[in-house]
Parts: sequence; structure tokens; C-alpha cells
Amino acid sequence: MDHDNETKTVLMLEPDVLIRLVIAEHLRDCGYRVIEGAAAQDVWTLLESGRRIDIVLADVKLGGEVGGFALARRIRQTRSDIDVILTSGIADTAQESHDLCEEGPIKKPYQPKDIEARIRMLVERRRASNRR
Repeated sequence: MDHDNETKTVLMLEPDVLIRLVIAEHLRDCGYRVIEGAAAQDVWTLLESGRRIDIVLADVKLGGEVGGFALARRIRQTRSDIDVILTSGIADTAQESHDLCEEGPIKKPYQPKDIEARIRMLVERRRASNRR
């Protein structure tokens, strides 16, 4: 099934509720469907319930047992149809994030438009690869 013209669903996993509210609201204003969460387990709970997720936007320092890096690794191994964007306030996370995501991490503090631009780029890249 081709999802090209459908609204993309972003699962935003961000432990800081204020950051999560601001970014989620901006992404909704840009036309994305946004689901908010705080822990890695939220991804699997949503997928098991049948919800479609196109992009996971996760902080590397998630609450719960599984951090952002482990989550990105598991998504890459089990759900290649889902893109992952990691965010971090920690400088030395750059290389590990780059190994797990198509692009490096988005460093905090970031602007909502930076997140939206990265999502647009990933959506376009996936659309182009699906045409091949």
C-alpha cells in the first residue's frame, strides 16, 4: 500500500514535557499527525495496537529501561519502514547517532523548524526510494 499522499505519523518520544508540547504543536501545525510519548516502550505498544508510525523522533536520554540508541537499533533491525530521528543535548553522541540514523542527531537546543525540515527530508528520501 502506498502511503505517499497520506498524512505522516510522527511518534515523539521526549521526556521533557515542555519541549514535547512545543515541538508536537509545531509539527501538527505543519500537517503531521503527532503521537506524544516519553519512553521507548510506547513505540511497541502503539505498533502492537495496529497504529501506523512513519517516523520516531526520540531523545537519546529516554525514560524507562531502553534509551534512544537501543530503540533506534531495534527499529532499524525490525521495522525498516520507520525512520528515526534522534535528538541530544550531549555532544559525544554524534557518532553513535550517525551510525543508527541516516543523518546525525539534532542537537539541543533546536528549533521546531529544524525538526520539521529533517522530517520533510526523510519523507522525501523514502518517497524517492519507493519509486525505484
